[in-house]
Amino acid sequence: MPTTIRACAADALKDGEMLAVDGAPTPLGVCRVAGQWYAFENDCTHESFALTEGALDGTEIECPLHGAKFCVRTGAARAVPATRGIGVYAVRVERGDVLVELP
Repeated sequence: MPTTIRACAADALKDGEMLAVDGAPTPLGVCRVAGQWYAFENDCTHESFALTEGALDGTEIECPLHGAKFCVRTGAARAVPATRGIGVYAVRVERGDVLVELP
């Protein structure tokens, strides 16, 4: 059964910013791009490391450890050394909160 968690306040991030979600049952990151919110697995599939420590360029996030890149919309791996994508999750904004639905 899916679980919905509060990631942050809707005004916590400006466009192009991201953050790690504290207290999530799994490593989780959220970002805001062009007014849209995205939630993603905050763990590089190449070598376990928080993706939110890296750089966000549009909808692409880069792991600072070895440069692996992922699409925050689809989860697809976009650059080696990653060959496996990351999980992405449904996001909605309600009453000023960013909510993420986890499986």
